Parts: sequence; structure tokens; C-alpha cells
Amino acid sequence: MKKIVLHISLFSIVVGSLLPGTVFIEWKKNTEIDLAGYKIYWGTQSGRYSEVKNVGFDTSCTIYHLRSGNYFFSVTAYDTIGNESDYSNEMEIFVENGEDFLSNENETSYYNFPNPFNPGIEKTNLRYFLITDQLVSIDIYDVNENLVRNLLPPTLKSAGEHTEDSWDGKSSFGLFLPNGVYYVIIKFGLEKRVITIGIVR
Repeated sequence: MKKIVLHISLFSIVVGSLLPGTVFIEWKKNTEIDLAGYKIYWGTQSGRYSEVKNVGFDTSCTIYHLRSGNYFFSVTAYDTIGNESDYSNEMEIFVENGEDFLSNENETSYYNFPNPFNPGIEKTNLRYFLITDQLVSIDIYDVNENLVRNLLPPTLKSAGEHTEDSWDGKSSFGLFLPNGVYYVIIKFGLEKRVITIGIVR
């Protein structure tokens, strides 16, 4: 198994990102016929990786829920009998707008209840707080960053607490979505907040 080489297209989604603390990584596909998959390694120290993810034959992956700080990434390939390649060239990236930034402004102001919830039996209500009157929009994305529902088009909301917006677990096509994790993006003015919602049945 030859050593693989990462593309240079490793980047952190920071400015204008969909989700905070998110890194997208991709690499070149191996040509060995006995290739069985890839593993991504990362951590906060060069050459000392605290996390690993097996991604199978995929040659790209999005890593979520990173806190702010420096991270180091490398990829290995493995074959059908379990041999693993050397680490690829290591790439370093600084996550500037990690999930810890969400706690700077009263993180309890943005949540949903119940969470997780069971569509068909219940709805989940969104709770958020506005300092001033604002145009608010609410979109829901799956873990692959696909928009699955525009819950609220830009609508003028008054300052204060809001709990009137709810989600029934359905897509824009009126179909119930499968179990999993979804992200509610609440936008108001130039601000954006993310709520993580679980669907379970």
C-alpha cells in the first residue's frame, strides 16, 4: 500500500459557514486494486492524533463539532487484509469560529424542546431570544449540509423571547425525515445561531 497524498483543498468553513466548528477534508483516490478504505486522523498536536474516523471508500469527509484552535489532519489507506499505509502528509488548520463561540452569548437562549423528538407523535418547539426587532429566517439542514426544510421565510419578529416556531420533522416535500441529527439555522440581521435536533422513533 503506497503512501497517499492529500489534496491542498483542506479548508475550515469559517466565514459564511453553515455550521460552526466544521472542517471539510478531501484527498486523492488510491489506485491499488486491494484498496478497502480510508481513515482520517486528527488532533490538536502535530503527529499525535486523538481522533480517528473510518470513512470507507469515501475520499472526502466533513468533521463537525470542533472547538476553536489549531488542528492537525492526516489520512491513511488500508487494504483488504488489514494492512494500513503510512500517514499522508499532515495538514494544519486553525478553526477560528468553533462551537465554543456559541456559549459566549447565553447559549441557553437558543434550543428546542423536546429534544430529541418523535415526529408523528409530537413536534419540537424552537426557543430563541432577540435583543431588538429583527427579520428572522429559519432553515433546517441534515448532517450532509443539505437543506431539507425552509421552516420560516424572512419574517419580522419583535424583541424578546420566541417559542412559537415549531417543526414536525417533515421535509419541504411533506415527508417525514429519517432518524438522525439535524441542524436548525436561525438567522437574524447579520447573526446566525445553530440548534442541533435529534429525531428518534
